[in-house]
This record gives sequence, structure tokens and C-alpha cells, in this order.
Amino acid sequence: MCRAIDACFEVDEVKDLRDKAMAMEHYARQARNPEPERRACEIRLRAERKAGQLLKDMEKAARGPDANGQGSQRATAETPTLSDMGVSKDQSSRWQKLADVPEEQFEAALAAPEKPSTTGIIRANGQTVADDSESDSESATVAESEPVAPMDPNALWVWGRLRDFERDGVLDENPITLLSVMTDGMQADVRRLARPVAEWLEAMNHDQ
Repeated sequence: MCRAIDACFEVDEVKDLRDKAMAMEHYARQARNPEPERRACEIRLRAERKAGQLLKDMEKAARGPDANGQGSQRATAETPTLSDMGVSKDQSSRWQKLADVPEEQFEAALAAPEKPSTTGIIRANGQTVADDSESDSESATVAESEPVAPMDPNALWVWGRLRDFERDGVLDENPITLLSVMTDGMQADVRRLARPVAEWLEAMNHDQ
């Protein structure tokens, strides 16, 4: 999902990913599963930061070229408003502040032992943000605003394992090379399970 966030060029697209990550964060918290909760939180924060970057670009474009003639043309009547994109003024302000945080500082916050938060990262960068408008509070109160059915623990487990493939760079490895360094018993298990697992995962794509 991190690659999907990087590939987004529209605010509403990245907000959709952010909202999905926030829902997963709530589901994992509900299931008392801290590892998937932390991962979903990190995805949400990356999406909010990306949305902030896109919003800043939109505002810059709306201002038009600077005194030196640099910059984009002014926004037209077709330029989507915050309301069109499903973004509140408070979210826009907060996400743009998150985008102002230096990348090294942002990544350090995500790697810290404690669970990162939108407000915490912004404040650590010397900026102000209201407590009652925090994304993390929004995530924590999803259950109060929207009834959410408990998620099957197996669904959380599958999601977490697939995320591990992306996070740990396994998808960039040569599978034949990995297989070659396994023991005979490990290779036998992989060959026995590879096809049914692949078919099982492929069924998820057919459900779209």
C-alpha cells in the first residue's frame, strides 16, 4: 500500500487509502492486535503526509506564477475544492503541516518504539495543532460514529503477512534463489503449499 500511496497524484485517491488504513487501524485495535495496528497507523500517516504534499501543490498552482514567471497556471473552475475531495479544512491544514516535516524526522518518528501520531509528529517539528482535531483521535472514535463489526482474526493475520512481503522486501527477492538455500524439508513444504496458496490468493482478485 505504501507504493500505492507514492503512486497517487490525486488527493481523493490517497484519502481513500488513508481512510482504509484508518479502518484497519481500528479493526486491529478492536482485536487487541498491536502489530497490525501499528502498521495500519504508519500507512495512515504516510497517506496523510502524501495528501498534504498534494494539497500544498494545489494551493501553489492556484496562486499562479510568481514574480519571476515560475509556477503553474491559476486554478480553473474545474479545480476540485476540499469539499469535492471529502477533505475538511482542519484535515487540509493538519496534513499540510505533516508534509512540512523533514523526511528524515518523519521516518524516525515512524521507526520509534512508541506508536506515532499525527499531532506528535507535527509538534515535534515545532508546529502547533489542536488536540481535538487529531487524526489519531478520529481513528480511536470510529466505533462511536460508525458501527463496525468485529473483524475475523484470520483476516487480520492474512493482511499482516501480505504486508510483511512488501515491508521486508521479499517481493524483490528471486524466489528460486530463496528456495535454493532452504533445506530439503523446507523445499518440500514450499512446493506442496505454493500452488494452493497462490490459487487461494488469486481468488481474492477475482472477487473485485
